[in-house]
Amino acid sequence: MKDNLIQYIKPLVGFSIIVFMGWYFSDVLAYVLIATFLAMMGAPLVKRLNKLKIRKRSIPHMVSAVVSLLLMIFVFSLFMILIVPLIIKQANIISTINVNDLVAYYQEPMDNFDAFLVQYNVINSGETLAIYIQGQILELISLAKFTNFFTNFVSTTGSLFIGAFIVIFLTYFFLADSALLKNFILILSPEKYVEDLSKALHDSKFLLVRYFHGVLVEIIIMMTLETIGLLIMGVPNALLIGFFGGLMNVIPYLGPVIGVAVGSVLAVLSIVSAGEYHMIVFTFFSVVGVFGVANLIDNFVLQPFIYSKSVKAHPVEVFLVIIIGGKLAGIAGMIMAIPTFTIIKVVARQFMQQMKLVKYLTSRM
Repeated sequence: MKDNLIQYIKPLVGFSIIVFMGWYFSDVLAYVLIATFLAMMGAPLVKRLNKLKIRKRSIPHMVSAVVSLLLMIFVFSLFMILIVPLIIKQANIISTINVNDLVAYYQEPMDNFDAFLVQYNVINSGETLAIYIQGQILELISLAKFTNFFTNFVSTTGSLFIGAFIVIFLTYFFLADSALLKNFILILSPEKYVEDLSKALHDSKFLLVRYFHGVLVEIIIMMTLETIGLLIMGVPNALLIGFFGGLMNVIPYLGPVIGVAVGSVLAVLSIVSAGEYHMIVFTFFSVVGVFGVANLIDNFVLQPFIYSKSVKAHPVEVFLVIIIGGKLAGIAGMIMAIPTFTIIKVVARQFMQQMKLVKYLTSRM
């Protein structure tokens, strides 16, 4: 009985130590995780390049890793070149809003609404909704004028550049030696657990690669659907709103809500800046409608495949894990919930298969 208890306690103690070290060195762990994610994304390209032959000679593996890394940097830079000007353009649009004209256009309906609020003691006599809205818009405009905030921040602090250098450095070596991180973990493990842990790491990597590739495809599809839909509806700055809305899908469940909220605000502000106040309602519902249709496709077609089939988990499991992740660590917890749960399941299956709960949770794997 005592030996059996120790058999269960040891893995739990080891896992607890790993969790504590991860929390204590959270910044370093973040760099490693980002580099691992990028290496997983680039691994298929490295394999393809390794198979290519130039004058009957294969491309050296190190060269394949360098080319793959440079291609990922190029794609990221291309996104930044496309998106940053759109962000600056949106900020400039917001800064040109004429608040007085907007308030004057809606003065009559707001006066009626103010009378309604005063009648039911929601606001005091003499207070108006227009003053509050005007103050909020002016505050937003003043914030929008600081379009160079990000540039100044980067130029005054080198942390972002240092972080980028560390990630690029680690990503190259993870691409060049795909077993580097795995071997490091196995070196730190007791000899009798090496075989089981090696299998657990292999299975975890296989499932995570499928999951991350699935999420990447989901984001690209959602960006495309939302951007095309917004362009058809004539929504201003559709590319930026579609890009942001699709990107928010990396946050399970909550992401689409954030995307449609921010997208609606950006679209309406663009309409207000142009003085087309009669188009505000149409623009708002156009954004909501496009995002709604796109997310129906996401919920019924993309997510069941990505969140359930790619990590082999029941949808209820996925939902509960995401909720718990959000409770523990907010948005970051929701993003990392499924990958973390996948690793835990694989490790538990390998080391604690005797437990009924583990058998049930891993029965789909």
